[in-house]
Amino acid sequence: MENYKEMFIEDPKFWHSFGITCLYVVVSVPLRLIFALLVAMILSKTTKLTGLYRAVYYIPSLLGGSVAVSVLWKRIFSDTGAVNAILRLFGIYSDTNWIGNPDTALLTLILLAVWQFGSSMLIFLAGLKQIPRTYYEAADVDGAKPVQKFFKITLPMLSPVIFFNLVMQTITGFMTFTQTFIISNGSGAPLDSLLLYALYLYQQAFGYYRMGYGSAMAWFMLVIIGALTALAFKTSSSWVYYESKEE
Repeated sequence: MENYKEMFIEDPKFWHSFGITCLYVVVSVPLRLIFALLVAMILSKTTKLTGLYRAVYYIPSLLGGSVAVSVLWKRIFSDTGAVNAILRLFGIYSDTNWIGNPDTALLTLILLAVWQFGSSMLIFLAGLKQIPRTYYEAADVDGAKPVQKFFKITLPMLSPVIFFNLVMQTITGFMTFTQTFIISNGSGAPLDSLLLYALYLYQQAFGYYRMGYGSAMAWFMLVIIGALTALAFKTSSSWVYYESKEE
């Protein structure tokens, strides 16, 4: 109980890391899902190179959490990296170290998370393939526009897949560790702007050998993820449509 007392009352870094992680999840998860759905809808149109395109878009999800890509991401957003070089091509001369700036460091981590949209994209693509074409044909007969078909047919029919991706990506977001560990050199720098919850837990448990405190932090995160998942299931009946569900 002393561990929990220290967590909730005496340790300001605990709440800081939890707040940063919540912000990271709230911003990155919706952006990743929106981008994944957009690409899935584009790739749902069958062409000769569709298989190649799907493989190319999925590669970031296979590599995005690796040490090598995290190091590469750190270089891209450094003061001499590709981002500043591209800005100079447009006449914007910047020597900003995007990773080293507390105001932009978390943004770079969010962009990395959004870049890893491949797994969600494939699940969305499978869901789109399951929507009967007759619905769209009937909508065409009624004169429905593309936007109307998207909101009246695609989104409702895809809501179970959206629900699945939302739950899984939220859990993944709270567990993010490798990227922030590599990019911040395991410290959460600059100024603890990248001190995500999993990294702070690692520091306490394996950096300071406070296994009891680290375990208490892990239990707290388990409760939070469980509560959010339960809330998602509780509210799903109001927005998730199951075709086989009995009225």
